[in-house]
Amino acid sequence: MIRRIAQNLLFAVYAFTLLGVLTLCGLYFELSDDLPQLPENLDSINLSLPTEIYSVDGEQIKVVGQRFPVNIEDVAPHFLKAIISVEDGNFYEHSGLDHIGLARALLANLKEGRIRQGGSTITQQLSKNLFFSFERNWIRKIKELLIALQLEATFTKDEILQAYCNQIYFGNGAYGVEEAAQTYFAKRAKDLTLLQAALLAGLPNSPNNANPFSNYERAMSRARYVLERMVITHAITRQQKAEAENAPLELASPKVESDVNMYFVNHVLNRLEKDYGREFVYFGGLKIFTTLDTRLQRDAESAAKAHLEKLEKRLPRRPGKGPLQTALAAVENKSGAVRAMLGGRDFSVSQFNRAVSNNRLPGSSFKPFVYFTAMEQLGYSPATLVVDEPTQIPIPGTDTWEPQNFSHEFVGPLVLKKALMHSINVVAAKLIEAVGPEKVIATARQFGITSPLGKHYSLALGTSGVSPLEMAGAYSVIANLGIYNEPYIIRRIEDYDGNRLYEHFYEGVQRFPQKSIYPLLDMMQGVVEEGTGRVVRRLKFDHPAAGKTGTTNDFKDAWFDGFTKDLSVSVWVGYDDNEPMLDNSGRGLTGAGAAAPIWAYFMQNALDDHDRVNFPVPTGIKRVEVDVDRGTQVSKATTRRLTVAVKEETIIPEYVAIEDEQAPVEPSPLDKFGDDAESPDDTVSPAAKPLQKDDAKLKEPTPPRPTSQSLLEQLKALGSQGSP
Repeated sequence: MIRRIAQNLLFAVYAFTLLGVLTLCGLYFELSDDLPQLPENLDSINLSLPTEIYSVDGEQIKVVGQRFPVNIEDVAPHFLKAIISVEDGNFYEHSGLDHIGLARALLANLKEGRIRQGGSTITQQLSKNLFFSFERNWIRKIKELLIALQLEATFTKDEILQAYCNQIYFGNGAYGVEEAAQTYFAKRAKDLTLLQAALLAGLPNSPNNANPFSNYERAMSRARYVLERMVITHAITRQQKAEAENAPLELASPKVESDVNMYFVNHVLNRLEKDYGREFVYFGGLKIFTTLDTRLQRDAESAAKAHLEKLEKRLPRRPGKGPLQTALAAVENKSGAVRAMLGGRDFSVSQFNRAVSNNRLPGSSFKPFVYFTAMEQLGYSPATLVVDEPTQIPIPGTDTWEPQNFSHEFVGPLVLKKALMHSINVVAAKLIEAVGPEKVIATARQFGITSPLGKHYSLALGTSGVSPLEMAGAYSVIANLGIYNEPYIIRRIEDYDGNRLYEHFYEGVQRFPQKSIYPLLDMMQGVVEEGTGRVVRRLKFDHPAAGKTGTTNDFKDAWFDGFTKDLSVSVWVGYDDNEPMLDNSGRGLTGAGAAAPIWAYFMQNALDDHDRVNFPVPTGIKRVEVDVDRGTQVSKATTRRLTVAVKEETIIPEYVAIEDEQAPVEPSPLDKFGDDAESPDDTVSPAAKPLQKDDAKLKEPTPPRPTSQSLLEQLKALGSQGSP
């Protein structure tokens, strides 16, 4: 009975296969005009053109996809047996198609309704690698089969096997068995041991997941599977398998490039592989023209290296732990072109790209989005009076949040511009309480922030992760007076004949009115001139600039994000393990001390031969001198004054003398802020919990500077300080 069932199944398989062959014959004549012509020699295919990557200044910064083909006689017999055993046990018996394997794959695919199994022979895989895209569809599969039949009819088995061994991808950038042997074992392919051959033969099936450099156990498990397949196909004996499993692997050390451009290059390749596939990118003979400026890239590296070395002399030693790290992203404002990208201090030590990773908190450098939301939603202006005071913000379902300032002191009433200049946490917390986190998130999205943002009040203090590249792109919107250009890294792509396959066209989108965004820009200029970012002026950077410092809880992250008319640059400094940055006296590093100097050194070199260009002032803007402590026009009684840029329709109240008013006591708490004065986003855990509703409102701003509670009540009659 069992024998009869087996015979019937075998007959069905052969019948099904015969039907498939007849169908293929018909399709061959139908598709023959679309099939590529086979070369006279398969070796010529192994010399496919590599892909070249260029910077914006014409420098060739990387060549990928170079092959190093070898003759089959120069490949260890162990490897040839291993690759046949694991990929195509009947290679020397079939004529290009493995009937049983194909039938099994067809049945599985019909059941699934899509292509899940290939059932491909080595010849079919070679056909796929040589001629066709890697999109999974039935037409591609049929063409692959037809070319496989042609290959078998034209070339010998050894020629096909040799071409296959020189084509397949082994992970870690290695194509072909010779390069794979050099990459993983620092030896020629002809010298591979049985265990080494088995490990390499197991890689093409999953070159990334089974990479012995990153996943040794999985790679060895796969090698043992290959050895077992070799026993089953009688390529080796059980004794040889046992000896191989007990032999040393002798894995080489990974080779890592130290080229400063590689953070950017890898980002380009990762983006292209997602869009076009690895084979097309590496072996399409492409010319990829990027936005990278190699001079600026070198400036970024030298600025970061010099300052980090200085910082590390001040910091407590961390035996056995990683070094201080940094990231920098520079975006050209007028186009969105990424001109520099530093993902760490040394690519040869760490290839993790911190410039595009969004796992670090921006701290106070996120505050401009909160301020702008308040100005747009509540009609506030840089002259609006706010009060820095002990504050409790109720959070439904948990404890109240009591935001703290860096100095643990409170300034009292002051204008909004001054609050941003000195990065006062309480004011930012009050603003987000008034407008709600949802509106702040919506604003950040308009600036180009795409990372997940938490719907909680502490978002005002930068408690959701973003990337330096995002921050540079977002700040460029401010520099552009509301125009958003999405940051991009590839200008155009050409094929080997010079035909353009892709070209980037940038067209800015006006996200915000110019006269709405300019007051924020002017406030951020104040940060650089007289606020927490004035260290860049002490370092002799004298171009018109604006920016914001950022420091997170316990000094784990330090940021400076800033811009000139032409360039927006974001700098982050911190430890990968999220440890605080404390000096030998226990004092923490802030954005002003850790990140701003890198920004200043980089920008000084970047703009060394450039004219100093002021930010254009749009129509509908006026400049007014205001009393910092009262939010009124200046008077003889004014002791602290500040020039603000506001919309023309903004009404600044006149000073009103109060009978019992006393002169403010000097010095003001603001005067205590040092050059490194910075709000470290001193939040508590309840603030990080999502809000259930948005029902908290900001207290009405109190206009002039009070001397008593009764005076505050009298001055409320002055009304609102913002725009109508």
